[in-house]
Amino acid sequence: MRRTSGVLVAFALVLTAGSAVAQIGGNNGTSPDRPVGGRAVDVNRPFSPFECDTPIAYNWYGTRARCLQELCAGRNVFNEYIFDEAHRRRKNPCWGQNPTEVDD
Repeated sequence: MRRTSGVLVAFALVLTAGSAVAQIGGNNGTSPDRPVGGRAVDVNRPFSPFECDTPIAYNWYGTRARCLQELCAGRNVFNEYIFDEAHRRRKNPCWGQNPTEVDD
């Protein structure tokens, strides 16, 4: 009796875990290019202020100033030169931006 109940509990856990994985991994009838919840990640968005001169940034934000305003929020705007991840000295694209000015 004890063995039978243990097997039934294990079987129920396997079924529950299988349905949870199907809900996470499947798209539940939505279009194949959109994940569950309807949110998609745009990989063409610029993520660094150094990318504000690229055509992708112009397409995303419209102007270089708007791109810098968005991407420099909360960053170092006081030093003219900074060191990047490769320890190279680079001109800070956020230098001179107003950290408190927000235009909508």
